[in-house]
Amino acid sequence: MDAPKIGDMYRCKKCEFEIHVTKGCDCKECTTVLKCCGEPLEKVTAPPVQNA
Repeated sequence: MDAPKIGDMYRCKKCEFEIHVTKGCDCKECTTVLKCCGEPLEKVTAPPVQNA
């Protein structure tokens, strides 16, 4: 998993628990593990809208 950044959102596929990152990790070799219901959380951050 990439290091969590400010604004990232993660969700549990089973119970839909969500985490919204308000302070990211800036460690060189981040090993953050986000789990719920025994499984890794899915990153659900929406990409920024691009106006053409």
